[in-house]
Parts: sequence; structure tokens; C-alpha cells
Amino acid sequence: MRSDGQSGYISVLRGAKKKMISRGPIKKWLGALFAAFLFLSNVQLSHAGFTSDSTDANASPEAAEFAAATTSEILLDQHRLINVVDDVLNFWSQAKGKTLPRARRLWIRMVEAKHRDYFDRSVYRNALFDERREMLDQFLISLPDRIDSIRQFNKLLQAPETNPVVAGVLDFKARFPEFRVQRDIYIGVSLLRFDGSVRAVGNTDGYPDTLCLAADVLSGYSPEQFQIVMAHELFHLYQFGFLFKREILPLRMGLFVRQIPLSSLATAHAPLMIEGMAVAASEAVYPNRPRESYLHFSEEDLAQQQSELMRNGQQYLLLMTSGAGPDQYEQWFSNSSNESIPPRGGYLLGYEAVKRMLTRFTFEEMARMNPSQLREHAEELIGIIATDWVMLVAAN
Repeated sequence: MRSDGQSGYISVLRGAKKKMISRGPIKKWLGALFAAFLFLSNVQLSHAGFTSDSTDANASPEAAEFAAATTSEILLDQHRLINVVDDVLNFWSQAKGKTLPRARRLWIRMVEAKHRDYFDRSVYRNALFDERREMLDQFLISLPDRIDSIRQFNKLLQAPETNPVVAGVLDFKARFPEFRVQRDIYIGVSLLRFDGSVRAVGNTDGYPDTLCLAADVLSGYSPEQFQIVMAHELFHLYQFGFLFKREILPLRMGLFVRQIPLSSLATAHAPLMIEGMAVAASEAVYPNRPRESYLHFSEEDLAQQQSELMRNGQQYLLLMTSGAGPDQYEQWFSNSSNESIPPRGGYLLGYEAVKRMLTRFTFEEMARMNPSQLREHAEELIGIIATDWVMLVAAN
């Protein structure tokens, strides 16, 4: 998901350490949970040869880092939070003041070479060499203006009780208790391409399986905006766990592994329903907030698109029924706009469709729907929205 939110993360940094943890569904029991994990961490530290006395003001940085990492792994279902930002900050300490070519070489050696899969599969993906260089150069040129906010954001990641990623996972589990983190989570940079996204980092077949969070964008968000991004992307991770689940079938000659082809989701139906569910799920995790916050809209944008909802529904219905390709429907999920396509209009249409679905299905049921079922419900619900518009025009 990509957003152009203007609220600064640093402007609320003073209250963030308490705010990110004390609010939301986990407010009552998180303190006790961390106390239990702190005890466990101390026990493990003693086995590791580190000092576990919490009253020791001179406890080694290695001990503190080990405790934080161990506790985070427990909270993340035995998976790690891979912090690429530390390497970005180390890079900057050497690259500051250097020419662009020298900074580029340092970046590749100090950052990308250590996290090759993350950058190749999450950030650059299919970009050609010249495109990669242009993306990196644009980021490096903008980095001096962003480095302070990235550094302050990174401070929150150093301990579980202030870590907004851990808090976001726990908030999500409070609403979706069956959810489990299946892979390591990356907190890195996206070269300003996205704020959070589920990308195919853990496999070479293109199936999205890894949550990637971009500190270069998220460091400019308020804690509330960060929470919405986390809930949105975690629902993608939750749904993809069912949608792309591999089935092992016994055959006479051995075992057969079956997995839905990615091509089955290359239709206008899929992003509409997948993104609509994620928007609605973020509202379920963090209820009673302004509707525009779940969509990354301004209040004015939401009012405008609501007034045009039925007409936009008719346009999108034509895309679905005509078999439109990605070059046509992807415009509905970007910030760019033209005279006929509203910016991020697909998110609102999907959200409206899913809100209607929730009168008949639970989130847990919707997350388990296959591509054929998503197609059926998408056409039905957008058809209702579009028909309302046609009837309104006829009545007028």
C-alpha cells in the first residue's frame, strides 16, 4: 500500500513510546505479557553468559540486544524482525558528504549486498539496470532530508515495548487470533516506492509471502497511520496464507503439489476484493476512526468519491465483465488520476463491496474464498452499486 500522508511521525515522537502500546485492543494485558517475556528473556540471558540483573545500570549492549531480539521472536511466533534500517544508518555515517557515485558504491556494498533477496524481490523486482540506478539515485539524493526522521523511527524498534511493529502484530491478533506469523518480517527501505507491502521475498515463484515495511516512508507517518498500514498489510498476509496455500495430494505414482496459479488473480476482480478486505479489516482492528483514515484519503477526497461511487462502480463493472488487463485496472489502485479514474478509487469501491459482504460472511470466511468465489461476489456487489446509479439517473 502506498500513501501520501503528511502527518509527521516525529511530531508525535515524544508520546509515541506510550501511545503505540497503551492504546488499542491489547491495552489491558500487554503490560503483563511483556513482564512474562522479560522474565523469560532474563532466564535465557543467564544461559547465554550475559548478566540478567535488570537493576544493573551497566548491563552490556549485547545483553540488551539479545533480550530484545528474543522477546520479539516470541511475540512474532518465533520469527525475526529483520532490521535493514541499522545498515542504512551505518551506511549514512560513512556516505554523508560523499559524491553520488561514491555513495552509490557504498550503498551497494554496505546495504544491498547484505540483503540481496529483500532488494531484488521486494524493491527492484523486475527493474532493469538503468531503472535500478535511477531509483537508487533519487533515494540517495532525498536521504539527507529524511535521515533524521528515519533515525528517530529506528529508535522505537530497539525494544519490544516501544516497537510499533510488534504492537501492530499483537493488535491484529486480538481481532484475528488464529493468525500466525509464518516468515521473518523486514523493516527496511523501499526507495520511496511503498510504505508497506507483502512481497515474494521467501520464494522465487512470485507468490507474496513476506511483510516488508519501509522506514523511509513510514517515518513520516503518525502512529495512527502506521497502525492502519500494519493492519492492512497483515490482513493481506493472513488472506494470502489461505489463498496461496500449497496442497499435497497423494497419487499412485507419488505426491502432487497443487497451488493456484498467480495468473488466476490477474483480473480486475482480485485487487478489488483483496484490497477492499484489507481496508475493512484495518477498520475492524482499529474501529471508530474517521473512514478516510482507513483508505488514506483526505476528508474532501472521500466526500467527492462517495458522491461518484455509483458511476465509478459502473465503470469498474465494465472492466470486470470485459476481461480488462492489469494495464487498465491497476490505475484504480494508484495515486495518479485522470478525468475518468479517481485516485485510489478501487480501494473505496472494494471497501464498499466488502462492507456489504460482511452482512452475510465473516472476515474469516472471506479470507478463505478462492478466486472463483471472489469473482462471483465482486460482480454481484459492484453490479448492485452500479445498478443503483442507473436507477437514480433514470428516476431523475
